Amino acid sequence: MTTPKGLVAKKIGMTRMVDKNGQLIAVTLLQVENQKVTKVLTKERDGYDAYQVGFKETKEKNLAKPDVSRMRKVNVSDNFTQFKEFRTEAPVAVELGAQLTTELLNGVTSVDVTGLTKGRGFTGSVKRWNTAVGRWSHGSRFHRSPGSLGTRTTPGRVFKGKPVPGHYGVEQVTIQNLSVVDVDKENSLIALSGAVPGHRNGYLFINPSVKA
Repeated sequence: MTTPKGLVAKKIGMTRMVDKNGQLIAVTLLQVENQKVTKVLTKERDGYDAYQVGFKETKEKNLAKPDVSRMRKVNVSDNFTQFKEFRTEAPVAVELGAQLTTELLNGVTSVDVTGLTKGRGFTGSVKRWNTAVGRWSHGSRFHRSPGSLGTRTTPGRVFKGKPVPGHYGVEQVTIQNLSVVDVDKENSLIALSGAVPGHRNGYLFINPSVKA
């Protein structure tokens, strides 16, 4: 049996703190809101071990009836609109309806944070893929254009995976091995070194670092 370690937190913003070495470092503040275990998955029944967390509350009238019925069956009176599964290597020792708090980070020095990056709309290949630019001399017609992408008559098409312009952002990204600078259990706040993906008030998924 293993204990749950994954948490859902909301990004508040960035600030500065003094670390244990007296250096002023940039940190990201995360708020751990109300969240509870709504489902426990087992390898015998579901094919893998995991637990599901419900978060982001709303009014009951805004929920689908199957979600309301499912949460009431496991004694969860909160009205969660989103759910996230955290996989474990062994069966998890947690009860349905259990409240998850910053206590899960006791003894954890570094974490992996997963979230959606900011949306940047339609961008060119230089900003989207960091491709090289052309000459900026007089008369040049090739500055920030993507350049030649296709081939000859055979196959006569552009292969998939080429660095072309398109929608940039809103992609799931994981930042690994971020140091846990401070945990304020009274206010349910977590301070992590460096930046994390996503915009302010966006939800992030925290797991103990696989590289620690």
